[in-house]
Amino acid sequence: MEWNPKEVFIIYNFEERGNREAMAYAKQIAQHVNEVDISKTPLTERQMAQLLGNLGVDVEDVIDRRADIYQEKYQDVKMSVTDWLEVIKHNPELLRTPIGILGNRAVICETPGDMLKLDDGQGFDQNMKT
Repeated sequence: MEWNPKEVFIIYNFEERGNREAMAYAKQIAQHVNEVDISKTPLTERQMAQLLGNLGVDVEDVIDRRADIYQEKYQDVKMSVTDWLEVIKHNPELLRTPIGILGNRAVICETPGDMLKLDDGQGFDQNMKT
């Protein structure tokens, strides 16, 4: 995945209302928003590894422990990073979303408004295209 420093890259699940709201916030930050809806296009292990590096977190930090599948199958399971990446690839609902990336900044959003943490204070004004 290429990160353009002038566009927001958002990884989200369209089926989740809060994720759709975060998308609206992303569109306030940048003119261009590049999106990946994991309910339709799961990330590959390589993309996940790159995302973890960009976020500066371990794989356990991006697992949604509230997800039903986590509670049912993985709650007490210890796995390697490679194994977790494979599990997330086949069960994208395990990925905490939305995740926003802008330039060298990235955020796992606990609330839709957390997407604004990517804003450098300039914001995007569609009336002032440069």
